[in-house]
Amino acid sequence: MWALRSPCNLNCLYCYFGTIGGPQDRTKTDLKPGELSHVGRNDIPPATMLDFIATITPQNVHRVFVVGGEPLIWAGTLQILSALKAVGCEVIISTNGLPLANKHLSNALLDLPIDAVSISLDSSDSTYNDHWRQDRSGLGWSGVVQGIQTLVRLRNERQVATKIGIYTVVTRQNIGHIAQTGQFVADLGVDYYIIQPIFLAPDHKFHEELTLDARHRKDFIEAIEALKGAQLKLYLPHTGYINRVLQTLTTEPLPIIKSCFGGRDLFFLEPDGSLWDCPSTYKIQATPPDQYRSIKGVSAESLFSQERRCRNSDCSLFSQDCVNMWMLMSFDDILYRQGGPHALIK
Repeated sequence: MWALRSPCNLNCLYCYFGTIGGPQDRTKTDLKPGELSHVGRNDIPPATMLDFIATITPQNVHRVFVVGGEPLIWAGTLQILSALKAVGCEVIISTNGLPLANKHLSNALLDLPIDAVSISLDSSDSTYNDHWRQDRSGLGWSGVVQGIQTLVRLRNERQVATKIGIYTVVTRQNIGHIAQTGQFVADLGVDYYIIQPIFLAPDHKFHEELTLDARHRKDFIEAIEALKGAQLKLYLPHTGYINRVLQTLTTEPLPIIKSCFGGRDLFFLEPDGSLWDCPSTYKIQATPPDQYRSIKGVSAESLFSQERRCRNSDCSLFSQDCVNMWMLMSFDDILYRQGGPHALIK
């Protein structure tokens, strides 16, 4: 999972990079290890990225999820995506959807071809979406929908195999929107619809307003049942993932994850080149300084060696901050399922 660049053209009030005018205005040296900022003062240059990518083989890096900031507003992104495809990586790009309305950019993604495009849309309710995902250009929800429609239309016209899907950040405010939003995006012609519970630190100003907890377990179950009952022609979150979400909606201690994929099959790369075992804030904060790593001047083979990946990875830091990674680890179901779109919730 590669957070390619820091800047973004949205100002999402719950963003894990911070909000515009918030803590990200500090220099990187003022931030804790793993803490992200929309000000990309320390983002590594393209040459460093390309040098690292040249060391990748299908044996050490199979799939890259390119995230942001917003990767598609940076002119160098297509070059990086092309380089990743050239060394044999599958590439899934995550975007806020606004840049996709540019048909030349959407066509360029299909030309590579990108394996999947995941687009953020928090609700079929434009008012809700635009309150939390603020767009300074004024396009907002309508611009995202236009981007989705453009990419779907071009993909279908060209009969390219690129999968297109929607990610919705679920909060206590939009938990009742899930089934309606699923129907809305199914009507747009996408292939998958993933819901992910929000994670906000206890001291975040919107923690009490947005974060799901044990009080919302019943509402979450009912929302999932309604989504399942809609019989949408979409890939939906699998049962194992839903169960992981439910594990976090409790007052009981959270489980230890045996042989966690973090640091074995999943790694998190920041815009400044820092490499972590997974994106979890708790996991990053627990990493000893002598285990800090970077892609600068090293090879993929050394970072992802079999010896390192086979070390013990039992994790006692399971939380809502990492639960969403279970969907990434089952992305084969989205890319390779047979027989057309179908729901896998059971």
